[in-house]
Amino acid sequence: MENGEYLIKYFSLDEAREEIKKRWNDVELKKKVEEELGKNFIPFFNSSKPRSILFRQLISPDNGFYFFCQESKYIDTKPTIAEYLDDTFVSFNEEKKGYGRLCINDKYLDIIDFHASEKMAIKDIVTKTGENLAEFHHNLIKESNIDIDIVNLSKWFKSKKNAGVYYYPFLLHYVAHGVLFESFILNNENENEYAFTKNIVLPAIKKIRQKFELDPIIIKMYPSNQTKEEDLYWWSYPFNISKKILDYAKNNSLELKLIK
Repeated sequence: MENGEYLIKYFSLDEAREEIKKRWNDVELKKKVEEELGKNFIPFFNSSKPRSILFRQLISPDNGFYFFCQESKYIDTKPTIAEYLDDTFVSFNEEKKGYGRLCINDKYLDIIDFHASEKMAIKDIVTKTGENLAEFHHNLIKESNIDIDIVNLSKWFKSKKNAGVYYYPFLLHYVAHGVLFESFILNNENENEYAFTKNIVLPAIKKIRQKFELDPIIIKMYPSNQTKEEDLYWWSYPFNISKKILDYAKNNSLELKLIK
């Protein structure tokens, strides 16, 4: 396989800001993309300004979320979260595991029963205190006081059956209608994620290049080659959200444990 860094073009913030402005105003390009998408066009992209998208099965206002919102504002786009709440929860996936294990500085708080939640749809998981997990995280978003659109795209994703089918039309929206914030795994340190990039993402990008002679506008969400501590920062919470979580733990007699 060719080098992954070569096959995925990441745009800098300044490049993305100029490129999305140019492509958004290219009527013929947008028409061509929409014709290619047909019924697969996601309606919220038909908006008054281009959107920046952070794709998460479930969003939470961690440091990565705040960073995304700030960068979206800089490139003059509407920050939007695309969720997949019907997706299956599996604890071996570190990102999904993080929905139930919240990081507060050097400690973590488990808010769900991992064994009981395994293989459930994320939308159906409840916390140890009986609250719907998605509602728990969405209530934390309200504490951030950030104006952001959160859209559950489960119906759209499920209609395509699997990622091998939906990733091409999903990425096609970032040719002229929006900007995607994402960091694809390009080495085999995480075997499952690397296989996903190799077998699903790269073929979709290649197909887009062949049809449109353009790259989807993707901004790298996180730096490469981070230490474990640096990576943990993005999944930890800023002070105001941390305080809410700590109060929640105290009020419900939930124990925080040291991150090893």
